Amino acid sequence: MNARLAKLILPAAVVAAGCVATKVERVRAPGKANTAPEWPAAGVALGAALTAGRPKRKAPEQRVEAALGESNERLRLALAAGKMGTWTRELAGPGRMIWSPELEAIVGLRPGEFPGTEAAIYEFIHPEDRELVRQAFDKAIEIKSDYEVEFRFLPHGRAPGWMLGRGRAYYDATGQPIRLAGVAIDITARKLAELEISRLNAELERRVRERTAQLEATNQELEAFAYSVSHDLRAPLRSLRGFSEVLLESHASQLDAEGQELLRRACESSHRMSRLIDDLLKLSRVGRSALRWQPVNLTALAEVIVAELRESEAGRAVEVVIGRNLRAQGDERLLGVVLENLLGNAWKFTGRRPDARIEFGVSAEPEPAFFVRDNGVGFDVAHAGKLFGVFQRLHSADEFPGTGIGLATVQRIIKRHCGRVWATGAVNQGATFYFSLSESRDFEL
Repeated sequence: MNARLAKLILPAAVVAAGCVATKVERVRAPGKANTAPEWPAAGVALGAALTAGRPKRKAPEQRVEAALGESNERLRLALAAGKMGTWTRELAGPGRMIWSPELEAIVGLRPGEFPGTEAAIYEFIHPEDRELVRQAFDKAIEIKSDYEVEFRFLPHGRAPGWMLGRGRAYYDATGQPIRLAGVAIDITARKLAELEISRLNAELERRVRERTAQLEATNQELEAFAYSVSHDLRAPLRSLRGFSEVLLESHASQLDAEGQELLRRACESSHRMSRLIDDLLKLSRVGRSALRWQPVNLTALAEVIVAELRESEAGRAVEVVIGRNLRAQGDERLLGVVLENLLGNAWKFTGRRPDARIEFGVSAEPEPAFFVRDNGVGFDVAHAGKLFGVFQRLHSADEFPGTGIGLATVQRIIKRHCGRVWATGAVNQGATFYFSLSESRDFEL
């Protein structure tokens, strides 16, 4: 008797034995104590025969069965957690389709409710994607390899979703396909997230286009303003300065000392306004001009600038130290403007020192950067935040000439090179201005 047969017969045998026992108890002799029933010999023999004939499973087989059961349970939990289900499609005969309970749950069916026909498959697939799925089935058989297809599905009781189908074809010994099998994954959440990202990207691109158009319009307005400043405002300013100078030169004798002083102030103010307009125009051009990236020899630029400064004040004795072979990547013209402003400021603010010293070099601390250092009047670090603002000055125009735009221009140029500019100093102990530059043009703004 094999194990399966024993499992089928044993329950019936136990029931039969119980019935016989009950019958014996009922016909016991009167006056005897109610003792346990005596099992008939036939019942004992049957039980012994069944016990003897039932094969005993070995402990290793039991452990394998238990492990297999646990593995199947973990697989079922994993499929449910991952919103996945398995399927098999037989290619022979009517083409029976088998879905796992997890796949039936994904489409809103109860376990065993799927009809199992090929036609029933396509009832759950969006009409526009049915041909895509058919082609995927055919391709899996044709290429004899795994395949993957995304399509929309129509579950019962909820909104349409997205599904990812993966599978492969299996063949018999003659090479004929006999079945398709694989998994189906509910990717609705992922697709909705992708669609939302696409929508947000499209919205971002639209806003970027709008902002770009606004920026272009603003730049055009700035260009028009720059043209107006350079032509419309300069002309009357030149007239004002010219007439004031003519009065001083030709009619000064007709004015008293106070009148002459007022005219001199008017001439000086017109000169200062002209320089201010020039600096504003330079600042506006810094932000609008395209950067031309190339290797720049900063040492050579600094030497030319210092030579021009010495020529402008031939009587000054200033010790200038320029580091050798200082090079960078950037726009040569704009980096020249940076050095003109930094070296020019150092030259200006050391004007009252007989032992004036200016140094241009590179440092590694606190980070790799170029620097311009001087031993001039310096500044109070409490006001360092004002250094790079437009029209922000830490010294009056009477002490040192200037418009307060130079360092703002420096900062704008360095930012366009994706670098950083900062300063350290102390009152009457000099100042050091540092600037770093990006090594790659990929960061151009």
